Amino acid sequence: MLLAIVRVTKAKSFRITVNQFVNRNTVMLICTRIFFLFNLLWAGIFCHGQGYNSVVITEIMADPTPVIGLPEVEYIELFNPSGQPVSLKGWKLAIGTRSATFPDSILDAHGYAIICSAGNAGQMKNYGKVIAMGSLSLANDGATLSLYSRSNQLIFSISYALNWWSSAKRDGGYALEMTDAGNPCGQRDNWNVSADQTGGTPGKRNSVFRNNPDIVQPKIQHWDIISENELRITADEKLDSLNAVAGALITVSGRKIIKRKLESPGFRSLILTLDSPFLANVSYIVSVKNLSDCAGNLLREAEMTMGLPSKADSGDVVINEILFNPPEDGVDFVEIYNNSKKFISLKNWVLGNVKGGEPDVFKTITDEEFIISPFTCVAITIDQDLVKQFYPTENNRHFLEVPALPAFSNTAGGVILKDASGRVFDHFDYTEKMHDPLVNDPKGVSLEKEDVSISSQNADNWHSAAYNQGNATPGYANSQIKSETNENFFEVEPEAFTPDSGGLDNFAALKYKLTSPGQIATVRIYDVNGRLIRNLIRNQLVGTAGEVRWDGRDEVGAVVRTGHYLILTDLFDVNGNKRQFKNKVVAVKK
Repeated sequence: MLLAIVRVTKAKSFRITVNQFVNRNTVMLICTRIFFLFNLLWAGIFCHGQGYNSVVITEIMADPTPVIGLPEVEYIELFNPSGQPVSLKGWKLAIGTRSATFPDSILDAHGYAIICSAGNAGQMKNYGKVIAMGSLSLANDGATLSLYSRSNQLIFSISYALNWWSSAKRDGGYALEMTDAGNPCGQRDNWNVSADQTGGTPGKRNSVFRNNPDIVQPKIQHWDIISENELRITADEKLDSLNAVAGALITVSGRKIIKRKLESPGFRSLILTLDSPFLANVSYIVSVKNLSDCAGNLLREAEMTMGLPSKADSGDVVINEILFNPPEDGVDFVEIYNNSKKFISLKNWVLGNVKGGEPDVFKTITDEEFIISPFTCVAITIDQDLVKQFYPTENNRHFLEVPALPAFSNTAGGVILKDASGRVFDHFDYTEKMHDPLVNDPKGVSLEKEDVSISSQNADNWHSAAYNQGNATPGYANSQIKSETNENFFEVEPEAFTPDSGGLDNFAALKYKLTSPGQIATVRIYDVNGRLIRNLIRNQLVGTAGEVRWDGRDEVGAVVRTGHYLILTDLFDVNGNKRQFKNKVVAVKK
């Protein structure tokens, strides 16, 4: 070993002979050089994986009480997905605004480490490798956890919340576990409550492990003007930092972008600094092309119109939809609509509830600039990810997540909207009896406004959201919106389709427009011999416009034979009016 080192260091600045070994100073010099070379070798081996997501947090035990099966210890679990060990010396763990430095420790290749307080390390040693911090305190109701390398580079970040736990496991004892470590950019959609009988799986593969890749392109969720020449664009998921700052093509009409900055550690908001200030009463078009999320999915193109906010007048902003009786483990939302040509900021606006016929509790919507564009809506909720989970859609939609909402009664109550000066802009008193009579269970069904120009206190202007559009439409156009057609209309697109082909035409869509909201539909498929093939929907509330899809399968799930089929639609309302519509479609079996 020494001979090898001597050969490696055979340079003018470090020549040695056998006689020099008797010199104490020379020996010390040799030892110093050996130590230096060893450190270089060590760094070469153990400094892999310093990039973003090279080490990830895969488990969070924020509230170990009551004990389910594990020790009563708060911990997080680290995982090294690379094939090389990583030195954590000098790394930092940030919990909100607090941070702690890791001791000199190694995270093995493809290895796990349990991070806990020094005083609890002994209780966790039987579960795997333990790295003890001076102290570790995790908030039960949520926090942002971030890992930083020795050079202060962000390695990983996750923001969790209490509502990530199901209601049955929210009282403690259960860890949150990452579903797919190969999708570290995933947020709530890649985390679940531990399914292990002990409440967690510290130091080993998670109990909820499954392949869960991100294959969905990012969407622009909102934009805000944060200063006279700064614009913030917020996506619905983490963005690729290099692409967002330098790769994506972003333009603002009439302005030049002189700087881009992706906000850390969330990596969802991109700050654009412009060469000159925005002007009042001027609309600007923001174009975004080839914006990549953290997983590499590209938003090919999106366009937004924006402008400086103006003062709202009476009737400009109205309550448009409310979910006051959410599904099990779901949350309420209130949707408001900008019924004007103005850009309006919701800064310091408030929402309130009604109890016993009187205004009760009010909560500030936001204390920051949040601009709602002309003739658009925004759904306000405490958990937008959960709302999206219960009400998925392909439509673009807008959300504003808030720390708290007033409590809305499941049976009868009210919602009040006030501006920043305390002026009441809208007031809606509701009861569950306002739901359509054929809605057997109103849980999870929202009430939607038909016409935004009619007073919210007009009960006839509210209807249950359509069943075939998911029972609610948070953040996008209502299913029961006022119709612009004078007669009921049905058509099939395409007229011929290939079931189970995996191509573009692998289903038939029965598209419709109806003259009025609150109509009930039954849609059936028949073959040329008049035999019933499939019930698509039975006595379900439908919206004023939408579609019902047929995938070319019968009642038992088998693909139908090639041939002509009849789509028979029976339509009726609560007043007893009935109509029947017939459409033809051709199914071509591949």
